[in-house]
Amino acid sequence: MPRQRRRRRGPAQYEGPRKAKPPFPINLLFNVKLFYVTFIVVMIASMAAVGLGSGFGSSNRSNLPPIDDTQSTPEPTPASAVFADGPARTIDGTRPYIATLETNKGKIKIQLATDAPSAVNSFAFLAGKGFYDGTAFFYVNKGLGAVAGDPTCSTGGQAACSGLGGPGYSLPLEAGGEKHDQWAVAAPPLSEGGQEVHGSQFRILLAADARLDGKETIFGKVIAGQDILGALPDYCAIVNGEMNGQQCDPSLVSQLVIEKVVVQPA
Repeated sequence: MPRQRRRRRGPAQYEGPRKAKPPFPINLLFNVKLFYVTFIVVMIASMAAVGLGSGFGSSNRSNLPPIDDTQSTPEPTPASAVFADGPARTIDGTRPYIATLETNKGKIKIQLATDAPSAVNSFAFLAGKGFYDGTAFFYVNKGLGAVAGDPTCSTGGQAACSGLGGPGYSLPLEAGGEKHDQWAVAAPPLSEGGQEVHGSQFRILLAADARLDGKETIFGKVIAGQDILGALPDYCAIVNGEMNGQQCDPSLVSQLVIEKVVVQPA
């Protein structure tokens, strides 16, 4: 069933809590004079906060792109890609495994973690079902990472690339001791501060970024094929989306495409 799509900046996006308005009849107690006094005070405080914030923030975050904070809700995907009952037990996630992503640009090998059994088992389950076959890395930001795992972002063209597609289930957050180092593989959270992560989408960090340590599941690390990932240009395929102020390109032409994923014991 078609649904209206909203403009986005990228995957794994969150939305913070909204501030509630004063309830009736408290809002009637604010007269005109108090309104203007409050307005002037707020403006002065805001200008001071901006000046201080820029001074503190410029010391160690000037080279990091901002983390998108719009909430991400998985959209319906083609019936063949939905597993509403969740992933069946496929492997022992506490044992070491290697996942090989066979792509149109070469092989990428991932050492799967042993402290994220739910995410590792889900990845192996979907790989065995051919879930990732023909799907593209639909969002690449050199400062954040390369994102894949959306069945709507497929070279088969059965659905428009939404950046929100999933397998029909989510997974519990497994916040182990793994850090967001370069080449780490992470399952993004569904909402800011939430305890669930995406069931199929994953991001490979192209640069270290500790801002999300403990907030999403790190379930692997790239051990081969870094040259393939490092050569990727910034790119976005999300329909009606934009990146760095430019409209995304949903064509998927010449993008990194996963042809097959094989998971084997290390």
